Amino acid sequence: MDWRVDASEIQWMTERLANFWEPRLVALAPSGFPAYGRLLHPAYTEGGSLVRWADVAMRNGVPMTATSDFAHLALPSRCPPGGRPWRGEPPRCGTLEKIQAEHLVDVLRSYTATPDVVMFALWDGLGWDVAMWLDSNNRAVPVPDPVPAAARRGPGLRIPGRDYLVYRGRLEDALYWLPTYDQTPHYWWPQDHAWAVASDVDLPWSIVAGSSDLVSRLAIDAVLEVVPLAVDAVRDPEPAWLRAAVAQAAQDLLRVRAATIDTVRGPVSFRLDERGWWLECGRTSRTRLFPEGVPQPYEEQLSSAILSSLMDALHLY
Repeated sequence: MDWRVDASEIQWMTERLANFWEPRLVALAPSGFPAYGRLLHPAYTEGGSLVRWADVAMRNGVPMTATSDFAHLALPSRCPPGGRPWRGEPPRCGTLEKIQAEHLVDVLRSYTATPDVVMFALWDGLGWDVAMWLDSNNRAVPVPDPVPAAARRGPGLRIPGRDYLVYRGRLEDALYWLPTYDQTPHYWWPQDHAWAVASDVDLPWSIVAGSSDLVSRLAIDAVLEVVPLAVDAVRDPEPAWLRAAVAQAAQDLLRVRAATIDTVRGPVSFRLDERGWWLECGRTSRTRLFPEGVPQPYEEQLSSAILSSLMDALHLY
């Protein structure tokens, strides 16, 4: 691993992430590749085993597409055959599972001529530089930062809203942070630019960009769950029943300051405290809706907050 990086490599990636905030799913990854695949991070059964999104969808009787949102697959409008919807934990955001990462490294090695010269970018917001732990006297002491101070001060990958620390190494260095920090890099790309892997701290899926042959190979992989993506594909909208339930809850909150949404996983209650515009949802903590002041109109923001709090209460994000 080497924290001394080639500025031209950072520029190459930065220029190709100009569309990062677009709604297109592939905008997360660098542009200009022949093919893109959406690598779905696995969910977990109640026993802790990994489970594919397709299995969750099948269990719940919900159709799945390449652009499905996991929360919509895990929250059907009605009970599936058998009378009990799938229950478990949602996929992790911003990192690959160890078994996924190790297998992806093995696959990608065959699709680059430069496996010993690979660039990695790690989101500069993981908190490793400010982490603390309690010593034997119960005093908070700093945890040594695994990133050299010079690397934090040096050139990095920067796009609006995201800063990344960049290092260089062999392809296997994608696994470097897993044993201690349970984290994989958010971007990987080899010197020959044959492919790229892209993740984001807020998303339970990654994008693999590369040749059509690579994406086709991944789409039939037994370990990874990868679905090919069209370059203009966007995530599916909320199901009609969910949009209607959220809209009704927003109306009820504005009218009587209380609402309930009934789901197959149980009812979720909301309460709106107008004095501070706090939204209380079920057993979860309070959410301040408008920290910068109440906007006008605010109905759309209220609906968005209800939906987010609903998914959090049901542990679907």
